[in-house]
Amino acid sequence: MSDKRNKETSAEQLGVLFDPKNVLRTVASGFPVTSSLVEIQNQLEGHRLSKRLGEIEASLARKPDLNVSKEIEATQPKPAEGWTLVVGEFSRRICDVTVFYDGGFESASKKGSELFVRVGHACIVGPNAVLTCDEVVQVANAIAQQRHGQIKILTVFVRYDVELKPEDIDAGLSIFRITKRNEEGAQTIRAIYEKHGVSTLFPEPLETPVTFTITPWLGQEIAFLHTGEAPEVMGWPKVQFDTTVISHFKLPTDTAFKTFVTGVLPGRFMYAGSPVFTKSGTLVGVISDSESYKADAGRRAIIRSLLGHPHFRPPKTK
Repeated sequence: MSDKRNKETSAEQLGVLFDPKNVLRTVASGFPVTSSLVEIQNQLEGHRLSKRLGEIEASLARKPDLNVSKEIEATQPKPAEGWTLVVGEFSRRICDVTVFYDGGFESASKKGSELFVRVGHACIVGPNAVLTCDEVVQVANAIAQQRHGQIKILTVFVRYDVELKPEDIDAGLSIFRITKRNEEGAQTIRAIYEKHGVSTLFPEPLETPVTFTITPWLGQEIAFLHTGEAPEVMGWPKVQFDTTVISHFKLPTDTAFKTFVTGVLPGRFMYAGSPVFTKSGTLVGVISDSESYKADAGRRAIIRSLLGHPHFRPPKTK
């Protein structure tokens, strides 16, 4: 606003002073004369303020104040960037391959109690479908036979009875088919947590079909959740997050059509079976093992790609 717009003419000032309400206020102010002069000044200032407020309202009605809009926008929460959303998705897909057995295997005093041992990780890739690598399945079968136990998939509160069909084993990968959802004891534990308002810390497993690709490429940035050596890890499952790149591909074998190797990792993983994914949330494979070369300062992950497994092949057309 220019100074000209803010200055009243003499006629405007006289109009304010001789307004009936203002005349009464002036007369009522009485003596001494200074009181009347102060009252007159107050009336003029009040008129200026009313006029200024009217101009501001008219200006805001014509167009919004961009500076104010920017300040309001700056206070709004920003959408998550980078790996955040993807890690959130796969933290709900990753689960444990376990073997449940009777405690009598360890000692007579534990007979009748149910114990379990974790064998490796797996990833829920769709309704009733849990993906892992053949190495995890082989270890789980050996322990189940030794301890007369059963292989189960374990999430936060829920465990699943599963079965493995011959057609679900191919390309170095295996898919457990869920046959039963078992929640004995889970409801009691949930009730305790919900009583303290922390039920949201334990979301249900994500069982929707996963986005995947069978064509990872050299140099592609990838990541995975895994059980590492970090102590006092919060949450469930107690996993770490690491990123790396695809360093090279291995020659195909009878058990794996397409296997790739990562760059040297900053740490080591304790279990195989972890899903490997990209920043866009695309599943590219499963960690099956690790290896290191003479000049490496650490270990590299060996990852089975999804190429060749029946679950990731396009449906046959008639």
